[in-house]
Amino acid sequence: MEKRILLAFILSFGVLYGFRALYAPTEPQTAVPAPSQPTSEESVPVPAPIQQESANSDQSQATVPVPEGGIRAENPEEFVFDTELYTATVSNVGGGLKSFRLKAYKDANGDPIELIDADGASKVGWPLAVVTGDKAVDEALVTASYVGRRDGQKVEMEFAADGIYVRKSLQFDPAKYDFQLSTSVSKNGNAIPHSVVWQGGFGDQSVTAPDALTKNVVYRTAGEFERVNIDGLPVVSAGEESLEVMGDRVGVEDQYFLAMFLLPKATGPVKAEKRDYARGEEQISTAYVAMPVDSSVPTLVYMGPKDERWLRQSDPQLPAVIDYGFFGVLAQPLIVALLWLNSYIGNFGWAIIILTIVINFVLFPLRLKQQVSMQKMQKIQPQMKTLQDRYKKLKANDPRRAQVQTEMMNLYKEHGVNPMGGCLPLLLQIPFFAAIWTMLSISIELRQAPWMLWITDLSRYDPYYVLPILMAVSMVIMQKMTPTTVDPSQAKIMMIMPLVFAVMFLQAQSGLALYWLTSNVVGIGQQFFMNQYWTPRTEAKLMRGQRRGSDTQ
Repeated sequence: MEKRILLAFILSFGVLYGFRALYAPTEPQTAVPAPSQPTSEESVPVPAPIQQESANSDQSQATVPVPEGGIRAENPEEFVFDTELYTATVSNVGGGLKSFRLKAYKDANGDPIELIDADGASKVGWPLAVVTGDKAVDEALVTASYVGRRDGQKVEMEFAADGIYVRKSLQFDPAKYDFQLSTSVSKNGNAIPHSVVWQGGFGDQSVTAPDALTKNVVYRTAGEFERVNIDGLPVVSAGEESLEVMGDRVGVEDQYFLAMFLLPKATGPVKAEKRDYARGEEQISTAYVAMPVDSSVPTLVYMGPKDERWLRQSDPQLPAVIDYGFFGVLAQPLIVALLWLNSYIGNFGWAIIILTIVINFVLFPLRLKQQVSMQKMQKIQPQMKTLQDRYKKLKANDPRRAQVQTEMMNLYKEHGVNPMGGCLPLLLQIPFFAAIWTMLSISIELRQAPWMLWITDLSRYDPYYVLPILMAVSMVIMQKMTPTTVDPSQAKIMMIMPLVFAVMFLQAQSGLALYWLTSNVVGIGQQFFMNQYWTPRTEAKLMRGQRRGSDTQ
């Protein structure tokens, strides 16, 4: 019996470590300086040509007049768009996005976080660059000096030289985390198919370790969102890892933020590649995503938090990009309940405590079932021991061993014992634990959410390890209070579990440790109640009282 409970603990470890690997919390660092304009000494490599199908080849039939004498800006220029939600910076050199800072989300210093990696982009290319697959054209567009004209929250840019003519415009929406991007490219008067690329890295640039960022390519195909880590892209040839799909939604993400192209329909094969660059002695991997676009239809670009409210404003189907994983059926209602509680309490820590209390009271019947099952197992333990001693010398292949199992099952049946009754309730609690883990790992609402004086971010570990220590102490108390049928050797193994859990929770989110600690505290109270009213001695007292009452009558 206790071996089954030990197995349940081991399974919980597997769930915990699995989610730990998938949703590792990140650590903040100082804010990254604002991206600087590349100097003439900096070399921005030309993106590799993208082999496109002719989904938008009808554009090549159009005739676009090329201005005589060309169009080229004399000096570098940056256009800064400041809204209540973000500050975006567009450069006329290459027409790329140089900076995108979110005002509502801060780094460790309280500054708006930056989503564009200036160091990586200066080496592998800036986001929203235009590529055609024609090497000569793409080389010219990398360093093209566009002439820009700003009109409110919109900038229009033009470049023309050597028969190449490019128009590009960005229209920012001050009330949402999206903007419209329009592009057209022609060569010698003929419009040619092209793609807009995301490159140079993406994500919260206040993250210290580059590998701590979740580097996923996200795309929608056949109505479903899929994601693949850039380190897991298929190897199509020596030294090249890439993925090619047909999709109308494609982008890149980190733990809490998303950049995604949104098209009315797929216009051609989307290609995703892995691009590496050197940062000191480190080799940094970034995603390169090329989205074929239609010049006649603007492309909507979402760039902001993975917050369901904001995602839905840009695209009603976009909230599905938030992946709650296998336990999403529990995690989604839990996050809704947590947000509702927080709207009244104003503190996510206390909201977690109240939600945990509610969950434990909902699961109390299972805990009571476990208690009763353990008591019944204790009652028949001497008979079980007699059976085991009687047949312990039998060999493993002895047919009489089947008789042992038969007699044990008859003993269970006679005393109304369910051999899984003690461990099944514990197993049923594991999905709740995993759902809470998922919720704390990917819900941006909990990013930098404080609780007490020393807990300033429930999505990160307790810096003073107070919660893991208290959690281990509470587990020891629970073990002392809970009925058991283990022998001394198994009891020693079980006593190691609080220490193992404490070590495991040292680097886990403090919100998860708070959930587990609260669950243990509530469990101690429930166990005290059950020990008072659901023990064999108490049942005997109740039965004697009932008999005396019937005799009096």
